[in-house]
Amino acid sequence: MSSISQGNKRARPVVSCLRCREKKLKCDRADPCENCIKAGQPDCTYNQHPESAPKAKRVQLAPENTKRPEEKEIGIIEDVQQRLARVEELLAIRSSRDLPIQTSWPNDLPSPRLQSYSGTLVVKGSRSRYHGQNSRISLLNQFEEAKGFINQCDKDSSIVNLAKEVQFLQSKSKAIFSSPQSISELQSFPELLQLLQSLPPKEVCDRLLTIYTTNFEQTLRIIHVPSFLRQYDDFWAHPEDESYLASSFVPQLTSVLAVSITLGEKAIEAGHYSSWEYLKLNAVGLLQAWLRNLPRKHRTELATLQIETLILLARQLRLVTAEESWKGAGSLVRSAMVMGLHANLSGSNKMSIYQAEIRRRLWFTIAEMDLQASISSGMPIMTPQLDLHDIYPANLNDSDFDQTTTVLPESKTPEEPTDTLALITLAKSLSHRTMVVNTAHHLGSKINPNECVKQRQTLENYLRDIHPSLKLSRVSSSQNDPSILFNQFLLDFYIRRPLLCLYRSVKSKTHDLYAQSIDSSLMVLAYQDYFDPNLADLDVQNSSGYWDMFHTFCQNDIMSAALSVCEYMKMSTQNTDQSTDGPDPTTNASAITSSISPHNKASLIRIVENTLDSLSRRIGEAGNNFKDILLLAVVLQSVRGRGSLETKQGWMMQGAKKALSACRQYLLTADAVSSFGLQQTDPSGPSTVQAESAPPGFPEFTESLTQAMDFANFPGLQPDLFSFDEDAFAWNS
Repeated sequence: MSSISQGNKRARPVVSCLRCREKKLKCDRADPCENCIKAGQPDCTYNQHPESAPKAKRVQLAPENTKRPEEKEIGIIEDVQQRLARVEELLAIRSSRDLPIQTSWPNDLPSPRLQSYSGTLVVKGSRSRYHGQNSRISLLNQFEEAKGFINQCDKDSSIVNLAKEVQFLQSKSKAIFSSPQSISELQSFPELLQLLQSLPPKEVCDRLLTIYTTNFEQTLRIIHVPSFLRQYDDFWAHPEDESYLASSFVPQLTSVLAVSITLGEKAIEAGHYSSWEYLKLNAVGLLQAWLRNLPRKHRTELATLQIETLILLARQLRLVTAEESWKGAGSLVRSAMVMGLHANLSGSNKMSIYQAEIRRRLWFTIAEMDLQASISSGMPIMTPQLDLHDIYPANLNDSDFDQTTTVLPESKTPEEPTDTLALITLAKSLSHRTMVVNTAHHLGSKINPNECVKQRQTLENYLRDIHPSLKLSRVSSSQNDPSILFNQFLLDFYIRRPLLCLYRSVKSKTHDLYAQSIDSSLMVLAYQDYFDPNLADLDVQNSSGYWDMFHTFCQNDIMSAALSVCEYMKMSTQNTDQSTDGPDPTTNASAITSSISPHNKASLIRIVENTLDSLSRRIGEAGNNFKDILLLAVVLQSVRGRGSLETKQGWMMQGAKKALSACRQYLLTADAVSSFGLQQTDPSGPSTVQAESAPPGFPEFTESLTQAMDFANFPGLQPDLFSFDEDAFAWNS
């Protein structure tokens, strides 16, 4: 009898929601329940059966043995479909919950989802391209008036003609960065033998190696300098030793030279043109070919990873696109993880003390390069979230240890400057900066603006704690040599940059939020003054080389910072409109003052104008695009005053023409112009040289019929130069 009663025992009704059942939490049976509310899960789901519904709703249901007239029987297929839908819903909830998010970030923020990355997907026919939040397309979406004006620029003949002239002059003055000789033609010898035969003379190598160790082994650490110098001396002492054809030293030396040629190219080009041409044009491609053909075991050697890191740095200095830099950094992270650089090997006795310490340095260098590439491209960080505390490098000088060291010396205190202190400073803030960038990319507009202020304070604390010898200071900058000054800037910039990324991600921008972030944008624009040849100390040598490197590292950030200042002025104007009923003060640029003392609107306009002039002066350099200049000039004019739309369009027209004319004049006065026979002109006034028998409508700079016809045959403007049409955007987060 008992067995019969047990068989007929009714199942206990399920009254908890599906998530509480899964997590084994006590459910209050509300809709939604308290646990789902705390977890930020708005979809609190219950089994759709009367006996398992929450108490709060069960009273509304009909008795179990009755049905409403309109209800229909659910068949087996329909029941299976409903169950499958519930399973898919649960899987979707679980997958979003499993995405990585830092526990230190506020718990009330929703879990990050892939579709929340800030950026723009542009689709043109069968082609598509994702633009990160730092691209000009994403930035321009903040300025509707300027965007509408640029959309119509192709209808104004004067602007179209100016743009065509600028493009024509750029095509004549840009340096050629592609190799005139294909890699396939260089492979008549094995790559290593070719690298050895192509190595520059010792005089050139000595000069470039000094440049590298002085400038590039301070903030980021890739090689152990004393060990490398000993190998270098031994190599030149025994040039006939064929053992170097079986080692990676020659590729490592070549990659070092390929990096340092950026700062030493003018002197090398003048005295050793063939060496300059090889290092500037062919070396990186040959190194990549050597890497591709390495045997599997050799690819996991530490020296090979050092070469890969140097190659990425050399490519970045050659103005590879942000997307390619991000792909290269991601590949570098994976190569490092294949070799286990992210693992804590402190308890391992299978690796020398020297190698373990170099690996720790190299891992943080690669992670830093990946973080910066992620910010530049607006793409995800490839380095995983790890506990980094146990794998920090020691605060030691290179001279404190070498391959013979059996016990690593005790790490010096943070107050003692060493060869590695800058990298350690970056390493200690890396986890927090990575969390900030990940949050900005994943959550975007869902970030509470108050959290931006908290993160700003945290990052400013890191900046405040930088050792005085590494801190960027206007007071002492004139006393520093350019290599120290550049690395001070790089350290400050790397720590400050994630904050700018976070502020740009917040969609619900307010005047107060921009008031908090404007100082960081102004600091980025102020960096220019340290390296601008027109402002730098005359005793500083090779100022133009550091000026070029600065623009390489900050290419997107300068535009972003300048546009952020413009948006702050726009919000200041709107706030003044709401609080003031007086006459329109657009005739006085300083009438509207910023809440950030001592910067009023006039001073902010001057800062942006100086940035425009800086970009215009570099229009003849490789990697510079007059689209950026045109965009910034139009945006600046659109936010300067509170006139009508017709009045603003007039200002924007003047700004566009002035910017393009300035680019045209700087290109005409550039040294590169002489390479195609144009007469130099005074940038303060228009050129007056006319073409001989040139057809009407040709520009003034064509001084001969040949040049006039050359301009006539120039293919002209890119078809999408002024294309910022909404129809081109399939998705814009």
